[in-house]
Amino acid sequence: MGEPALTLTYKCTIDGIIPLGMWSKIEGLGFSHEVTKYREGGVNGYMHNIIGPVTYDNVRLSRPVDSDSMLISIWLAANLIKIVPQTMSITALDSAGKEITTWNLAGVVPVKWQGPSLDIFGNQVAMETLEIAYSEIIGLGGLGAALAGAVTISGGF
Repeated sequence: MGEPALTLTYKCTIDGIIPLGMWSKIEGLGFSHEVTKYREGGVNGYMHNIIGPVTYDNVRLSRPVDSDSMLISIWLAANLIKIVPQTMSITALDSAGKEITTWNLAGVVPVKWQGPSLDIFGNQVAMETLEIAYSEIIGLGGLGAALAGAVTISGGF
């Protein structure tokens, strides 16, 4: 079992080349299946679960406003001109900057941005939040497909 990383930051990149800076909090990364219960006639011991399509939750990224906030503004402005679904990598980094793991999302589009509360008398860190929708989590590669039964290994060429 790996060591748990206690102090993490998250690096986000669009299409592998557009940096969105470092983030301190990521929420909503997940999915669920629609499940329909089906009762088969004559079977009284259980009900069948028919698994439906996957629904992905929106992801909310939060962080203190810093010099990288301009990167977010540029990306959002480009999406105001024309929304083009893109890919996003969210990489967890430990306190030394070492990559722990990465989640790759496809079909990413920004759906909401919330800027900081501008109050010179407040004693809070100025935070910004970006919410994105996406169509799937990708990146399992051949191993994930093999585990899912999508790839078969044969000796023939």
